[in-house]
Amino acid sequence: MLLWGAAFVSPIVTYRADVKAAEGELLAHLSDRAGFQAQALGAHLGLLHSELERLAEHPSLRPEDGVAGPEVALLENAFSHTTLFPAGVALVSSDGKRLWSDPVGMPLGRTPLASRMWFRRMVTDRVASVGLLDEEDGGLVAVAVPIVRDERVVGLLVGELATANELLPTPRGKSESMVALLGAHGRILLPAKPPPLLRQPELATRLRPLVDAPGAVTLGNTRLLGAAAFVPGTGMLLAVLEDEARDRELLKRRYLGQLGFHTALLGGVLLLFTVLLRRSYRSLVAAEEQLRRQETMAALGTASSLIAHEVKNALNSMQAALSMIRAKGGETTLPVQALRSQADRLGHLARSLLSFASPQSTQRRSCEMHLLVQDALQAVRLLPEAADVAIETTLQEGLFVEGDPTLLVSAVDNLMRNAVEAGAVAHDIGQQPTPRVEVRLLREGGEVVLVVEDNAGGVPPAFEPRLWEPFAVGRSKGIGLGLPMVRTAIRAHDGGSVSYTRVAGGSRFTVRLPLEKMAS
Repeated sequence: MLLWGAAFVSPIVTYRADVKAAEGELLAHLSDRAGFQAQALGAHLGLLHSELERLAEHPSLRPEDGVAGPEVALLENAFSHTTLFPAGVALVSSDGKRLWSDPVGMPLGRTPLASRMWFRRMVTDRVASVGLLDEEDGGLVAVAVPIVRDERVVGLLVGELATANELLPTPRGKSESMVALLGAHGRILLPAKPPPLLRQPELATRLRPLVDAPGAVTLGNTRLLGAAAFVPGTGMLLAVLEDEARDRELLKRRYLGQLGFHTALLGGVLLLFTVLLRRSYRSLVAAEEQLRRQETMAALGTASSLIAHEVKNALNSMQAALSMIRAKGGETTLPVQALRSQADRLGHLARSLLSFASPQSTQRRSCEMHLLVQDALQAVRLLPEAADVAIETTLQEGLFVEGDPTLLVSAVDNLMRNAVEAGAVAHDIGQQPTPRVEVRLLREGGEVVLVVEDNAGGVPPAFEPRLWEPFAVGRSKGIGLGLPMVRTAIRAHDGGSVSYTRVAGGSRFTVRLPLEKMAS
């Protein structure tokens, strides 16, 4: 609850500080933007002024004598199809008459040039001018440079910039800032058609303080945030303005977004914490269960070792007695054969218990799998159960692996022994009248594949999850160590694997071992 409370209270407490900081960042951004645009505009106008001034100083340009062919060629070569002055360039005399222009019909305003204040000031003071071409028709900004010969103005070069779009970015929507350009005397130059907010009396007086102190300004009934900067070399003022109410609405949305984000984040953290806590608890329970099973397996291993030694001692005596009977010719009697079968079964049980109690270390060498499978088949065919089960083999020769022959033969023996015993049980209970075990040895890519498949009905579905667990028994015979020993033996060979697949009518066990590198 404390975390949830902090998630809601913290944004509310810091809201005012966030708003104030955001307004400070916005004003800094507006100030940087106004300064950058003013510098860019000043540089642009300075370039235009320099281009006109360079030509005005050309000695062959003498408009007081009219415009001759060489002068027209000079002007056309300099300004024909120029991109510096989109609306055109004109050469006028000192009394305001057009001498040459490109385009020919270039408008120079509705009133005579000689009657305009900036024109008279330029002729009198011999200084360049940047401003509105026509005081009564805003939108066309001109750059004018006097042509001075013998300390008097004999003509002017006038370059026009068509509209505000070519000097300043215009708003694309309600969310864009307003940009205003004011002349040196406070007249609004751009935009050509200013919105009502910029048609205020004493606009320049209200905007000039924003140069030194960006902040709030009220125009009409609207409170704006803005910043301003002077355009270098012109005396013009450029201001960038934004609606304060709109900005506060954006901050409110930002605040609500932060609140939702913090809430969702904290909820996600709490959910993740709960999930991790439950997972940690389950891991702890699983670890305790694993530890308990390891302790149980260790105890079973010790018990298995003791039982196996006792069984082996008894088996040694039985084997000795059977050897004496064999020497006296009693090998063929039925009781003796039964005794030998049970002795073999107990021997297999003892070996399994010893292997479980003390796993052998691998002694690897090059082995031909065909021969190892044959060895295991020879032992399996001696089982009493093999009399009722048909064993079919398809064994590819020349497949070599680098492994421990004892472990591999034991693994193959266990797989085939299980299949034969399952087939015999299925035959005895009438489930399968013709039990069959198919053994295939082949090569797939860089692997040796051994497949042992039977038609004895398959492993019970409920038992499949415990198929590879030690001492897990799914049928009446066995102690549940065969398949765990197979998996241990095969995995002891790098890249080796064994898997179980339920097939129609039975089971399929597949062993995969990497081919020996020289053989592959």
